[in-house]
Amino acid sequence: MNQPTLFDLQAFTKTEDTPVYAYDPFWDKLDTPQDSHSVGEQISESEFPCKSVGEQVATDTLKTAPQHDTHWIERYWVERSGNKYWYFRYCWMQGRKIHRRYLGSVNSIIARRKKADVEVWMKNGKLPTEIKQLIQDWS
Repeated sequence: MNQPTLFDLQAFTKTEDTPVYAYDPFWDKLDTPQDSHSVGEQISESEFPCKSVGEQVATDTLKTAPQHDTHWIERYWVERSGNKYWYFRYCWMQGRKIHRRYLGSVNSIIARRKKADVEVWMKNGKLPTEIKQLIQDWS
């Protein structure tokens, strides 16, 4: 091959030997549009086999998920020299991150009072940021 025909596409593509389309006799047998294979929205509602699926449900369904707690009090333990020591801490969610504030030992009267105060604040509807500030004010 010489240089002038290197970039000539006609030299590489010959359409005389290959047909432009392939003939399929299946389409000749179809007389009406109902005989054709329908897709998506071309199917009428009477052709659906099941009437109780998806948006076709006539009755209203309960679609609410239970709300997750945004703050809580947690009892946890730490192991030191083979012994378990139990503590209370206040936990709250901010976005997808869990934040924690130490309240004290389970055996401590002061920590139990702090835990009771935090539980009262939670029941009264205080926000986690307010409770966090109140815990910091104890220190």
